[in-house]
Amino acid sequence: MTTTVPQPAKLRGRPAPCWPGTIAIPLAEFGKSLDDADLDEWFEAFAERNSDMAEYEISSTGHLLIREPTGNPGSVYETELAGDVLFWSRQSGGIAFGSTSRFILPDGSRFGPDAAWIPEGRRHEIMLPENRPFPRIVPDFIAEIKSPSNSNAELLNKIDLFLEHGTKLAWFIDAETRTVIKFRPGQEPETLHDPEYIDGDDDMLPGFRFAVRERIFDLFTDIEHQEMQDAAGEQGSTD
Repeated sequence: MTTTVPQPAKLRGRPAPCWPGTIAIPLAEFGKSLDDADLDEWFEAFAERNSDMAEYEISSTGHLLIREPTGNPGSVYETELAGDVLFWSRQSGGIAFGSTSRFILPDGSRFGPDAAWIPEGRRHEIMLPENRPFPRIVPDFIAEIKSPSNSNAELLNKIDLFLEHGTKLAWFIDAETRTVIKFRPGQEPETLHDPEYIDGDDDMLPGFRFAVRERIFDLFTDIEHQEMQDAAGEQGSTD
């Protein structure tokens, strides 16, 4: 699939998202709009039919966003984090979500973080009729892990959007730079350089601690080192 980004088009007076690696197609080209009552059913069916080709979201400008699948090792990192959030929530309460979830935000966009969580007191919201097939819910916590198919601008824009609509804590994790940024609405971001752990904060995810260095930054370090040694050995044998 090509990753050429089209020039921004205008819809409802706003430009289409224009991020490297993301294609933005107006919903109108599919005969749809954000106001359609059956948009969620159409979106769910479209994503299922084409799930092996790309990942999909919908912007508040009324564009279908198409990007290459996460692939490895990004998909492994997502599973590591979402799995830990799920395990913690089984002990502490609430509902955990993985990267395949999509949330309908108040501006009409349909976005899915790599991991998300809502507290126990909001569990009932999942089963409300208006929250099917996609929940009209703003998670209390979200996390994004940067992969080669993402740009910083895209993920930070998504984080800002969730914070604007009510998310209380967001993490941005960059395995390449070994950096974590923690965001809270109305506060300056907190940047952590090569941290061993990320704590969930006592007022949000009390007791949750994610071993980011072990589970993401260094998860494949031994394999990478072995590959480098093997390559050096092969080079030496040909000299």
